[in-house]
Amino acid sequence: MPARIRASGLGDVEGQLRYRWHRERERSPEFFSYLEAVAPLQKNKQLIGTQTWEYKFGSGVVKGFSFGTMTLRAAAEYSSEESKVELGEFALEYVRRISRRLLVYTGVEGTQDEVEWITEAQWKLRPNVTLKLNNALGITSKATDWAPEVGLVFSIPRG
Repeated sequence: MPARIRASGLGDVEGQLRYRWHRERERSPEFFSYLEAVAPLQKNKQLIGTQTWEYKFGSGVVKGFSFGTMTLRAAAEYSSEESKVELGEFALEYVRRISRRLLVYTGVEGTQDEVEWITEAQWKLRPNVTLKLNNALGITSKATDWAPEVGLVFSIPRG
């Protein structure tokens, strides 16, 4: 076994659909659900990416406060490799809009024994295009030590 193992390349590629069951009001939070799919684009690379299809179905609650917005969510997860449903991802998240174009995020997110602290900046390039600069640091021993990410989010405007 080599003293150091390295891997590079395209990580996970995923898509997500969300549905809002109840809009936030002054005295009640927002409730939502989501369905996520991760594509198996790295079948021959065991250290990065996902080798089989993965699906998540989750729900959460969101409430805005004067200091920012808090979200609590949890999901069930299905992996086609293992053919079973398990408790999936959970998270406690904080978001604050700094300006019309800049948003900051921090949160603790995990699955079972892999928990990470995540920080992120989102810069709106156009009304429907957002650049995301993300950084995850492992909190538990089984979590990845450090995982930087860069992404573009394209949103479909509502009519």
